[in-house]
Amino acid sequence: MKRGFFDLLRSPVLWAVLAVAASMPLWVPPYYLGIATQTLVFVGLALAWNIVGGLAGQISLAHSLFVGIGALVPSGLLISFGVNMWAGMALATLLSAVVGVFIAWVDFRFRLAHLSFALVTLAFAEVGELVVIGSDFLGGASGLYLPPDTGHISLFQFGGSHGYFWVLLVLAAVCTLANFAIINVRLGYNLRAIRGNEDAAQAIGVGLFSNKAVAMAISAALPAMVGTAWARYSSFVDPYQFSSPLLTIQIVLIATIGGLGTPLGPLLAACLLVPFGEIVRGHLGGALPGLHSFIYGVLIVAVILLMPQGLVPALLRLSRRAAGGAGKQLQKS
Repeated sequence: MKRGFFDLLRSPVLWAVLAVAASMPLWVPPYYLGIATQTLVFVGLALAWNIVGGLAGQISLAHSLFVGIGALVPSGLLISFGVNMWAGMALATLLSAVVGVFIAWVDFRFRLAHLSFALVTLAFAEVGELVVIGSDFLGGASGLYLPPDTGHISLFQFGGSHGYFWVLLVLAAVCTLANFAIINVRLGYNLRAIRGNEDAAQAIGVGLFSNKAVAMAISAALPAMVGTAWARYSSFVDPYQFSSPLLTIQIVLIATIGGLGTPLGPLLAACLLVPFGEIVRGHLGGALPGLHSFIYGVLIVAVILLMPQGLVPALLRLSRRAAGGAGKQLQKS
């Protein structure tokens, strides 16, 4: 582990941001707290996807499958057999990791090109949605209604919006730290080498399957955990929300706009795009139906055209130019 990761853990900025975020339920109105909770969901999902899509350069479109496993398997076990959702989340996390490793094996076995890998993972997501819709245990097309929240943490119940905000904040922090940790260990270097050139990486001794499998397992397990908490927070598990491939598109869009390969990119993009979309929909959706989607789409297109590498790389370039300009002015003076 590089020293930079431990420097991050000791950074007062990190703990100040976490402290401010943790205090939000105490002073933020309920409507905006709901938006903040939704934002944390997509922070975690975008950062989990970034491990494979950003660091390894593997455009996976299967992450709705992992969210669906995390949301629907524990919910189905609870409703049908009374299994504690903590145990259900552990099982769903393990199952998602196994599926992730299997997808990595398919990629390695058939040496899929980037586009082929994306299509294969999309097929996994589509099959997953069909399985959910056709299964009574998973709620079918009608979804699953979870029992009322009585506030018993031992039953994976956290007593309302405040509790679920804190739970999702912890999961978002775990996903963030997982990204920083991977970047600062050998796995991160290997994944970036694979992203640059798989053949060259293999030639210098980087194991393609082992590294992809570990990355895919982590990237699949984290969304399952977020999915379980998101489902319990929502109380109603809608298959078209939790297992639709459209969810993956939204996750990929957020991570790409923020900037791939850096934890700050998906984090910043989720914190900007999700609240913006929800607030615009809340204020303009009723007056002019569809206008919020149009404005949201225009903003996304503008960011992609003006900042093709993402928000964070563009901001870093601007800061370097500003610092370079200030340095030249000092030299002249």
